[in-house]
Amino acid sequence: MRILKPGDPCPCCGQPIKEGLPTETIMLLSWLQEGKDLLAATKGVKNETTDH
Repeated sequence: MRILKPGDPCPCCGQPIKEGLPTETIMLLSWLQEGKDLLAATKGVKNETTDH
């Protein structure tokens, strides 16, 4: 997982992440971005367990 840094776009609103946010907030935003990236990567991939 890539840890977001100040200036990176926020995964929620797209605005640049501000300096001075608590570590917990940065980790949560990074986790959300990771989920969005995984969803985008798997979009359109056939699920072999449910598609027969």
